[in-house]
Amino acid sequence: MTADTGRRLAIVAVFVTIGLLAAGAVAGVSGLSQMGQPSGDEVLDGAEQRYDAAETITGTATVTVANDSASTTATVEYAAAEPNKTWAAVTSEDRSYEMGTNGTVVWAVGENKSYGRELPEDPAVMNDTTDPVPEENVTATLRGTAEVDGESTYVLDLEPTNESLDAPNTTLWVDTEDYRVHKLTTDDGTNRTEVVVEETKFNVSIDDSQFAPPADRVAVTTTETYDTYDAAQSATDLDLPAYEAGAFEEARYISRPESTAVAQQYDAGGENVTVLTATGASSYLDDADNGTAVQVNGQNATAIERDDSAVVYWTEDDVTTGVVIEGTTEEAVAVAEGL
Repeated sequence: MTADTGRRLAIVAVFVTIGLLAAGAVAGVSGLSQMGQPSGDEVLDGAEQRYDAAETITGTATVTVANDSASTTATVEYAAAEPNKTWAAVTSEDRSYEMGTNGTVVWAVGENKSYGRELPEDPAVMNDTTDPVPEENVTATLRGTAEVDGESTYVLDLEPTNESLDAPNTTLWVDTEDYRVHKLTTDDGTNRTEVVVEETKFNVSIDDSQFAPPADRVAVTTTETYDTYDAAQSATDLDLPAYEAGAFEEARYISRPESTAVAQQYDAGGENVTVLTATGASSYLDDADNGTAVQVNGQNATAIERDDSAVVYWTEDDVTTGVVIEGTTEEAVAVAEGL
């Protein structure tokens, strides 16, 4: 199984978590048919309304991804709460991991790796958890009815309304009584994915801790951007060098639990100059390949020249200062001596 398959499992887990399986109905349907079977679009609309009305959703699904050479199965436990909190735990034969967001931090935790990042206050990518996809992006054709684990379902074939999209063949099984999603399959000609929803609960109580990143394992990275040197300097205890031969453009402040860094951008007559100041960087730089010893105003430093760029850096009292330019080592040293 390829790395793409692992990512596919994660993507499917998120889709289940946020109710994407039930989203995307065509607008303008006033209600379900009162006589006879409803149309495919009416069933999809009913499913979307069922999930959209829920304040919280929890459940368990079995996800199987297969191609001509391999197959893998994972169990996905998931939860979602309004307005933008999601959580999923994925367990397969060879690995397990959790991922989620509390609306402020998006995070993931695996056996050997962890990740966390603070979200902007009004991130465009964060949508309503139970209605994450704009309407009128997919149409549904009712194929008939079938039983899934003893439950009666409508069987829908889904197609994007934009015919130019190369979408996989997708089939959805929706409960005939309460419009819960029971099953989803996709086939893109290479990978075949089957999601069987074992259990779904609506409007159950979920503690906020369910969505919070594990503080002892997830390294949360925060990033702030400043438009002036003075604003950047006031935001950090680091002593930021200024490059007076260039025009200050912006500074980006990056904070992790184990380190902080400030990257200042300058325009030097049309040439970009980056001035870096960081703590906790020396352990990474000690193993840098192809470094050349140089002097910067009497300070021992290291220079690395690759392609059309050059970097000069030095560390003092656990604070690393560096200069990055498009040019040669000699030019980078000259810029560094001008700080």
